[in-house]
Amino acid sequence: MAAYLSRLARLSAPQQNSIRTFSSSSTSLPSFRALKSAIKSEEDPLKIAKLFESSISTPTFSRYRPLFTLSVHKLSRSKRLDLIDRILTKSINDSPANHLASEGFWLRIVMLYSQAGMMENALQVFDVMLQRQKCKLTEKSLCGVLSVMLDNKIYDDKFHQTFEEFVKKTGISPGVKSFNLILKAHIKGGRIDEAQALITEMESKGKVKPDISSYNILLGGYLDSGKKSAFDMVVKEISEKGLEPNLITYNHRILRYCKNKECVRAKKLLDEMILKGVEPDSSSYNAIIFGFCKVGDLESARKVLEKMDSDGYVKATSFGHYTLMKHMVEEGELDGGLKVCKDIIQKKWVPPFEATKLLVNGLVKDSKADEAKEIVGTFKNRLRGSALESWGKIEASLPI
Repeated sequence: MAAYLSRLARLSAPQQNSIRTFSSSSTSLPSFRALKSAIKSEEDPLKIAKLFESSISTPTFSRYRPLFTLSVHKLSRSKRLDLIDRILTKSINDSPANHLASEGFWLRIVMLYSQAGMMENALQVFDVMLQRQKCKLTEKSLCGVLSVMLDNKIYDDKFHQTFEEFVKKTGISPGVKSFNLILKAHIKGGRIDEAQALITEMESKGKVKPDISSYNILLGGYLDSGKKSAFDMVVKEISEKGLEPNLITYNHRILRYCKNKECVRAKKLLDEMILKGVEPDSSSYNAIIFGFCKVGDLESARKVLEKMDSDGYVKATSFGHYTLMKHMVEEGELDGGLKVCKDIIQKKWVPPFEATKLLVNGLVKDSKADEAKEIVGTFKNRLRGSALESWGKIEASLPI
């Protein structure tokens, strides 16, 4: 407790900046560029902290959030949590009044602590916010508290106790975003029945109605737990309440079909979502490609992969190509596997080692040694360092 009170006092008291500024013309663009370059290239944690502290008062620096994130990430990677605390404390103490009057500024500091795994420090910042009374708090702060707990894998009674204490302390009324975070805590904590009960309570009391995100969280929980009938009941409920399914809703349903080996229905659902104006992402396609591969329908998997490329909603991803190549080679479809392998190489990716080994062996057995050698030669040109060394051991056993 004494250490905690000491920290509050340190955060609440303004401090003098004793570190020399990075440049005498700190607001100039070249100086800021030099600062960015210095922080990105510096590996010494203490020097990173000094660079950060010397530039806090620079308006350009204080507005450029990626440098805050990068600095904290590098210090966290070096396990210098003391320096993270130092620079973020200084950020609060040296910030102008307009920053301290912004709820977003405080939440940024909170999330930086949270990303470094410094949960207690993050929650203490909320205490300083309340103590200083410089900004008006909204539900965003409540969501910030809950997000800190979730990010640090706190799903038990401490999560709910912190929620209740913060609401009582601030008088903030929880909205649907707050309740959705509580739903996530229930799901992450393996309490899917409590998540369902909370949604039912939200519906019956009427003050805060669940939205499509609420039901998506529940769908994800039932999907992971394998409760298919409960999953289908939630899908039905979404329809009955007139809620518009979004990308997450469709992706959950696509995965549900693929897990149940109903890949044709999953493909029809993909077509439906596109028709309704919901743009798919790579997960939408990859789940169906993987599903078709698992049931041995490689031709349908190939068509979905081609559809992903032709639709243009997402950039081609390696997962779908790797999956198709692996299953084609394992099923002895060497011509198809060779074509996908060449596509992978053309896209400047590295084909999966084991699948490439099987492909080369199969080509040699089919008297296609020249094509096998071509694949190996091109493949090796994509490798560097330890990957090249590992492949060398595999190549030594190949019959070429």
